Order: sequence, then structure tokens, then C-alpha cells
Amino acid sequence: MTLRPRLTFTVLDGLLILLVLIWGSNFSIVKTVLIEIPSIAFNALRILTACVVLLTVSRLRGEPPPMRSDWPRFLSLGFLGHFCYQIVFVTGLERTTVTNSSLILGCMPFAVLALNAASQHREPLGWRQWIGVTLAVVGVCFVVGQGAGVSRDTLAGDAMTFGALWAWAFYTSGSRPLLTRYSPYQVSAYATLVGAALFTPVALPSLFALQWQSVSIWAWMLTVVSGVLALSVSHIIWYTGVQRLGSARTSIYSNLVPVVAMAIAAVWLREPIGAARIAGAALVLTGLLLTRVGGQHSGHV
Repeated sequence: MTLRPRLTFTVLDGLLILLVLIWGSNFSIVKTVLIEIPSIAFNALRILTACVVLLTVSRLRGEPPPMRSDWPRFLSLGFLGHFCYQIVFVTGLERTTVTNSSLILGCMPFAVLALNAASQHREPLGWRQWIGVTLAVVGVCFVVGQGAGVSRDTLAGDAMTFGALWAWAFYTSGSRPLLTRYSPYQVSAYATLVGAALFTPVALPSLFALQWQSVSIWAWMLTVVSGVLALSVSHIIWYTGVQRLGSARTSIYSNLVPVVAMAIAAVWLREPIGAARIAGAALVLTGLLLTRVGGQHSGHV
């Protein structure tokens, strides 16, 4: 009897969709807060918030600190995934457009696949998964590609965003060895601890210059929400996906973030969508479904 490929959808897929909703909504949160808090100070505050939350959760679960031999990899994850990514992403976004930035970061699955191919922890992907990844990236181009373009004004920002792409890809792919020995809570907590320890000294001038009393309660609340949801809850879900699905299949969910952001903007800001963006969203969803189709197994009973 021949077993046909079937679409698998689990609780973890639901959690990853929740992650997409959090990250898609976080654009509006960040945009609102940056009116009152400078970007470097804002990132430092939310990284510190996430650090406290993740370390507390990990310790409440009775999880010990990492072994000394694993700290070099935790240092590299925190350095690239938190310190470098946050600085390069924010600085790059200030020098380019949101459209260009979203389009570059939409290539995340291919960057993860490239790093996986170059590492000794390779993840086998079937032809359906490869087609799914390709369709999802093409779909992102349709969703955010309208109005995107390279110019001398945005070239530096685009280059920085490209660096952010690879920093986050390593943060995703480089976690695989640690996730065989530690829980997603531990990996998230101690990578964030490294990022906070590195980012805070850089942000001190901005934090000292911040007019703390002039920041509204609403902005403080949104900062905490961003730290708890976008950097704490989401990172636990992300690493759970990497641990159980693999980094390549998990990274495909990042392509849904621009689609969610587009939908939120259409509802709340009444921004036009257009046929091309609807087609792009359909391609992203089709690509995601293809990556969740089980492999084909044949046999006789």
C-alpha cells in the first residue's frame, strides 16, 4: 500500500502562528514607542526586560546554567542574534525603507538553508519543502516589493539589513547543537543574557540622555509588552520550532510576518493592499503549507 503525503498541523504550528502575530503587531508597537524613546534606549530596555523574564522562567523550571564547555556557543548566539542583530537592524532601518528592509529579511529561509548546508548539522529537505521555501520568498517579494528599490540613499541601510539577515540566520541555525542538550527556555535565556550584557553598555549614553519623566505610561507599557512578547515568548516558541521542526522549516514562518503586518495596516491604517499583494500572501501561505506536508513513504503491506 502506498502512503500519500499528508498535511500535518500541530499545536506547535499554532504557536508559531501566534509568534507571527506577535512579530507582525510588534512593528506598530515599536513605531509608537520610538516617538518617545530613542531606538537604542528602547532596544536596551526591552532586551533587559526579556532577560529578566527568560532567566526567571528558566530558573523556576529548575533548569541549571549551561555547562562551561557550551558557553562559547552561547556567547556567539548572544553576540550575533541579540547584540549585532539589534544594532545593525535598527541602524539599517533608519537608513533605508521599511519595504526594502522587509524584502531583504524575507530571504531568511534561504540564508538558513545556506548555513545548514555549510554546517555539519544538515537538515534533509524534500522537494516539496524546497518548493515551499521558494514560493514563500517569492510571495514576500510580491507583498513588500512594491515600492522597493535600491538607491544611493538606501544603499548603506540595505547593506546593514543584509548583515542583520545573516546574524539572525546564524542565531537560528547555530542553536541546533545546543537544543540537543538544553531546553528552548535555557537557550533563549542565556543567549539573551549575553546580548543584554553586551548591548547595555553601548546603550548607556542613550539611556542617560533619556527624559524618563516625559515618557508616557502608555509607552512604558508597550516597551514591557514588546520585551515580554516579542523577545521572550516569541524566542521560546522560535527555539521550540527549531528543536522540533528544524531551523529551515521554522524559518519559513518568518515570511508570514510581512503578510500579517500588511493585514494589520489594511484594517487599522486603511492602507491599500492591491491584487499583487493578495497574490503574494497566497504564495506565502501555499509555500508554508508545502513545508508542512509529510514526506512520501512507500511500502507494501
